[in-house]
Amino acid sequence: MINRLDIGAALDWEGRLFEEVAKRPEKRFLQVWSSEPSLVSPKKLSTLPGYPDAAREMAKAGWPVHLRATGGDVTPQGPGIVNVTHVYTHASGGAFDIEAAYGRLCQPIVRALGGDASIGWQPGAFCDGAYNVQWAGLKFAGTAMRFRPSRADKSSHTVLAHALMLFEPPSGDAIAAVNRFLSLLGEPRTIDPTAHTGLPDGLRADQFLKRLRSEFDAPTG
Repeated sequence: MINRLDIGAALDWEGRLFEEVAKRPEKRFLQVWSSEPSLVSPKKLSTLPGYPDAAREMAKAGWPVHLRATGGDVTPQGPGIVNVTHVYTHASGGAFDIEAAYGRLCQPIVRALGGDASIGWQPGAFCDGAYNVQWAGLKFAGTAMRFRPSRADKSSHTVLAHALMLFEPPSGDAIAAVNRFLSLLGEPRTIDPTAHTGLPDGLRADQFLKRLRSEFDAPTG
């Protein structure tokens, strides 16, 4: 099941869950959700001089901009885009292992996709990073993460891990909105729609989601 959430409410909800798990490390939350057309930007871009005017123009164009705390880059929301949010405690007993944490986020998606899935950079994709999940050499999911020492146990860390999955290739309108926003901010990059893909042919959304939930619930080492 995909929960339909208002994007602003969803980002606030993520923050509240992060605080709850920080105080109660035995808690864990996994949510699969989608939202209305909008853009989500890392907070760092809101410090740019052109941000207020850019955000106003995008809102007028039907692509309101929301800020998130997990870093990354500008991403679209809307039809064909499904998010997974995982909030949990990572009990490492030492320094936070970010590679292991990204593995805990990415590997369930890789296994749910199957054979031609991989992890790595995808030049030209929006929010490109080392922990993209790719299908047949194109971007299927982008990931971001927030973590800090647990309030209840300083030897463990509270983690908010997020993946944006493209059940369908992003629409031309979505890519154009991201590129317009970046241009208004004076950011020197352009998103290439051909760098992205959707679910593999023959894999239904309900089949993929069933696999995905099963993989997230599987024991981890």
